[in-house]
Amino acid sequence: MSKDAYIHKLLPGSPGGPLLFVFHGTGGDENQLLSLGRDLAPQATIISPRGDVSEQGAARFFRRTGEGVYDMEDLARATIRMAGFVKAHVEAAKPSAVLGLGYSNGANVLASVVGAAPALF
Repeated sequence: MSKDAYIHKLLPGSPGGPLLFVFHGTGGDENQLLSLGRDLAPQATIISPRGDVSEQGAARFFRRTGEGVYDMEDLARATIRMAGFVKAHVEAAKPSAVLGLGYSNGANVLASVVGAAPALF
């Protein structure tokens, strides 16, 4: 998977420092958690992808079939894609640590990636 698999923002941190991936909630975008990420980890390089699914114009990381009901097939797709995106950035940066922060739908996809590929974080 490519480092460019998602539209994203990258805020550079200290060379060799940690990577912090931040994942927005439904309706957010790659800007939503950047300042919080910088406040929490001032030395980290922050990577913030934009969800690739649109729900009535609101960006998400995976579809749902109803309010609070995940589309499990699409979550599996999103998990594989996001794990590849994270892995590509980790391999390129060789950070001291890899951290993740998610809000709402972003926390859901982060939890799914951690469950599927715990060695990434």
